[in-house]
Amino acid sequence: MLRRILALGAGALLAGALTAAPTQAATVTIRTALNSTVDIVYGPVSGAGYCMTHIDPQTIVALYRTTGYVCLRNSGTATPANPLSACAYHEPARVVVGAFRHPTEALICRYVA
Repeated sequence: MLRRILALGAGALLAGALTAAPTQAATVTIRTALNSTVDIVYGPVSGAGYCMTHIDPQTIVALYRTTGYVCLRNSGTATPANPLSACAYHEPARVVVGAFRHPTEALICRYVA
């Protein structure tokens, strides 16, 4: 009986502690460093959206090969494309700083943060 009373009392104290409202909320401000950048990787399938819209509607994937950024059609033919334009297509509200090749032949777009 005593054990039940102690368990109920401890439970009530714990419940009261968990439901207590904080006295003051903390505001978090995120600041980016001056001239900071962010890299976003776009895979071959997501890159095909740019190619389908701007290069050829029969594009199935877009690859960034060692020879450059290309759009591959159903027939297997490759059409060269501009990687900077592809980056601008994916994130039109951001400023494109550069475009690079990922080891998996994906497109890495660097934007101003």
